[in-house]
Parts: sequence; C-alpha cells; structure tokens
Amino acid sequence: MRFLILIILFFTISISLFAQRIENFEVLPDENYTFSQIKTIHKKDFLPHKKNMPLKKEAYWVRFVVKNETPYSQNICVFAFPIFHNSLFYYNYEKKKWLQVKSGLEVYTGHRRNNIHYGIILKNNTQDTIYIKIKTSPLLSQSYPINISVHTEPTEKYIEKETQRKIWWITTMGIMLSFFLYNLYIYIVFRDVAYLYYLLIVVSSMLYITSIERYFNVLWQIRMYQIEILSRGRLYYMEISDFMMHIGVLGVMIGFVYFTRYYLQLKYYLPIWDKWLRVGVWISVTLFIISDSLTLGGIYYTNTTFSTYQNILTLVIVLGILGAGIWVYKKGYKPAKYFLIANTVPLSTIIILAIYFNFNHGDTNPSFISNLAIIFQALAFAIALVARVNLLKEELKQKQLEAQTLQNENEKIASRNQFIALENEYILAEIALKQHEKQELQEKLEANQRELASNTLYIYQKNELLAGLKKQIERLSIENNQPKEVIREIKSTFQNDLHLEADWEKFKIHFEQVNPTFFQELSQKCPDLTPYEIRLSAYLHLNMSTKEIANLLNINPESVYKAKTRLNKKLGKIGENT
Repeated sequence: MRFLILIILFFTISISLFAQRIENFEVLPDENYTFSQIKTIHKKDFLPHKKNMPLKKEAYWVRFVVKNETPYSQNICVFAFPIFHNSLFYYNYEKKKWLQVKSGLEVYTGHRRNNIHYGIILKNNTQDTIYIKIKTSPLLSQSYPINISVHTEPTEKYIEKETQRKIWWITTMGIMLSFFLYNLYIYIVFRDVAYLYYLLIVVSSMLYITSIERYFNVLWQIRMYQIEILSRGRLYYMEISDFMMHIGVLGVMIGFVYFTRYYLQLKYYLPIWDKWLRVGVWISVTLFIISDSLTLGGIYYTNTTFSTYQNILTLVIVLGILGAGIWVYKKGYKPAKYFLIANTVPLSTIIILAIYFNFNHGDTNPSFISNLAIIFQALAFAIALVARVNLLKEELKQKQLEAQTLQNENEKIASRNQFIALENEYILAEIALKQHEKQELQEKLEANQRELASNTLYIYQKNELLAGLKKQIERLSIENNQPKEVIREIKSTFQNDLHLEADWEKFKIHFEQVNPTFFQELSQKCPDLTPYEIRLSAYLHLNMSTKEIANLLNINPESVYKAKTRLNKKLGKIGENT
C-alpha cells in the first residue's frame, strides 16, 4: 500500500513540474464585447484577479502576459478553468494576425483534455498578451464561489507526456486485445461459459481504460456534461468519458461475478453465496443506472452522492468474490487455485481504487494504476490460463478415455443387440411356424369335430332305424303268430346290433382326438365308473339331450335320466372330497 501511495505522489509531482500557474492575470466582466472591442479597452479597466471572487456575469475576459526570454521561439499550451466554453485569442507572428482557439466541455477539440488551448507560438525575446473569454453562466445558480485559474505548459512537454500516455494506453490495449483473441479461441474450442464472461471482463476493462484516459473526448464528438459544486467550492462534472467509464465498471463487475459463478461452480458448492453475489451485482447496476440517469438528465447530480454507496457495494462484491474463491479452494476444487492467482491482483486493485475514489471525488484519476492492474492481470492470467489449459487437457484426456470406454461398451451393446435381433428373428420364425402348426391342428380339430358329429348323427339315425324296425317286427310277429323263439332271436340280433362295440370304439377314437385328456382326467377323478357311465359322460360332454342319449344307448329316456342322476352323485362326492 505504501509503495502505491509513493507512486501516486511521484506521478502527481512529475506533472506539476511541467506546468506553470499564472498568478498575475486580470479579469473583466463580459458585456457582450467582441474581441475587437476588448483590444481597445484600456488596461486599467481589467481588474486584478482575486481569490474567491464572486462570479455574477455569464462570461469573463481574462488578460495575462507571457514572456519568452529565450533566443528561440517557444510553443506553449494554455489551460483555463472553468472549462465549459473558453475562447483564447493570441497574436500569430507568422500569419501576422490574431487567432482564436476554443476548448471546453461544450466544444469538440480533438484532444483528450477538455480545457487545453493547443499550439500557441511565442516569439523569441518578447512578451505576448493573451486573452481568454471564459464562460461562467452554468455557475451563476451556485451559491459557492468558484475561482478562475489559468496555467501554461510547454507544448513539447505536453506532447511528451501525451505520447507516453498514448503508448502506455496502446500497450495496455494491445495486451488486452491479445488476451481477448486468445480466450475467444479457447471459448470457441471448449465452449466454457466462464471464458465468455472473462471476454466481457476484458472488453469492459478496455472500455474503462479508454474512458479513464479521456480518449472518448477524441473518439466521440458528442458533447454532454453535468456539474456539481460542493461547499468547499470544488467543481465536479460528469461528461461522456465518465459515462463510458461507468459502463466499463458495470461490465467488469457483471463479468467478474458471473465469471466467478461459472468458474467456481458456486451454484453447486455455495448456492447461498451464489445468490447473494447475483443480488449484489444487480443492485450495483441499478444504482449506476439511477445515478447516471438523474445526473445526465439534469435532475440531480448524483455522482458524489451515490459514489460512496457504489464504492462500498463494489468493495463488498469484490471481497465476496475473493471469499468465494478461498472457500471453494478449501473444499478441494482444483481450478479455484488458478482463479485466486489470476484475480488477486486485479481485484485488489479494484479495492484500492474503490477506497481511493471514495475519498477523492474528482477528475484526477490515477489511470496508470488501472493500466498497471491490467498488465499484472495479463501476466497473472498468462500463468493461470496455462495451468487451466493443462488441467483442461488432463480432463480432456480423461474424457477421451471415458469416451473410448463408452464406445467399447456401446460396441459390445451393439453386438449384443445384433445377436438379440437375430434371436428375435428366429423366435418370430418359430412363432410363425407354431402358428402355422396351430392353424393346422385347429383345422384338424374342426374336421374331427365335424366327423364326430357326423358319426354321432349316423349312430343316432341308425339306432332310431333299428328301434323302429324292432317295433315293426314285434307288431308283425303278433299279427302273423310267429313263434316266440324266432322273435327272440330277431330281437337279440337287433339288440346286439344296437350295442356294437365297434361303433363305440370308433366314436371313442374320434372323441379322444377332439378331447385327448377327457377319459384320463375322468378316470383319475372317479376310477370306479362303469363303461356305461363313461360312455354316458362322453355324450353329456357333447351337450347331447336325454332323448338323443336314449336313442344312442337304445334305452328309455327315463333310464337315461336315472343314469345321469347316479353319475352326478358319484361326481358330486368326488368334488366334496377334493
């Protein structure tokens, strides 16, 4: 900290050595004078300038004498304050006429500084009178006195300082641009969101450096400003460079917070910390928007009012980022070490600047500290990014090994799937064959059922015919008085024909083809069934009526009914036992 303070003091003293403050100058309130009239006004009408002199006119004329006692011509720059709209008049010996040079917040001069009158040539061994018309109308509503001041500086010294500053700025921007391109390439390769927010940090840092160096006064011709005067009579103003600087600060803050979130995976490791960092950065964004809107809108100058809160909030956010890095590192997350290495210097610089601006609300910004911070950041990230890239390469190799393992597993699974597909085709072919066989069996079953029904009908019709013939023979025997022995023999023939075992066996064969397990299951359930009852069970299974069964068995329907009753009792007892 002491080293940085010594650098700031040295930088401030080195600037003051080149500048020469004009103490003895004269002032004349403006009454809409032209410069021709001013030249004719007597010297005594100009009054010696006094400190804390009240400004009651919209403009004042300043008159002072510059001596060049050297044997060579001298080129000087003149700086006048206040810096709203100033017109400087000096005599040019080469052109032999008076020339006018303008400067101020309302004028585009093409120079970095707003209050410079550039390129005034003084002849050797002479003294020249210089006039400046200084606009003071924006200060009339202020109750605090503002001092008019003028100082000069050799143009060579000014150009030398500006050249050094420009080289310093270009060097810094070159380093940042190289890191932007390098990290853009890394983002394109890895698609890591953290690198995307680091690119935002780089661009915002470039914007901040450009604005704090006041180069937007050169790049942008738009003129706008807002002023404030504090009780100690100090003038503060906000212009386009200050506005762009705020945008740069916002970009850096948003980039750092979201870079931290994705780089350290705070959503996973520190979810509450992650939430508060997001809330803090968007509160900061809201304060900046309100502040700049009120200031540039001319409603209220908030730059000094809000700056304290903004700087405190910035300090809290930065400490939160560093704390998150330390906490995640303690949890064993390896990239957190590179994060701390890369961000300690720039974030510490932000803390120093936040403290500095909290006590110094003005346009004297130690821009070289920001440039040094950018260079340190470049060096730190050069080391940290190499380490991170190596880590990513290791992770990439690990991922490649995992991918190769997964690929091998996928190939095994693909081979297994191919085998299963072939097996499924075989199974489908088997199913198709079984279905074909089942269809053939179904057709055979239907044919057997048709044949069984046909045979049963044939037996039924045959038995009916035999029964009818039997009755006819009985009737004829009675009518013709045939011997009983002949009649008995004919009856026996018919009776045997009605009970031909061949018909039953044929019926049984067809029945078993349709119902292959019927007789086996029936015997298992009721092994004491008579052949007659087994035959009756088969007829009942075919849902034949009592009359049809009586005709098949050549008995009375009542006998069939009694036989069914006995059969049901036997089967019922078996059901109760089971």
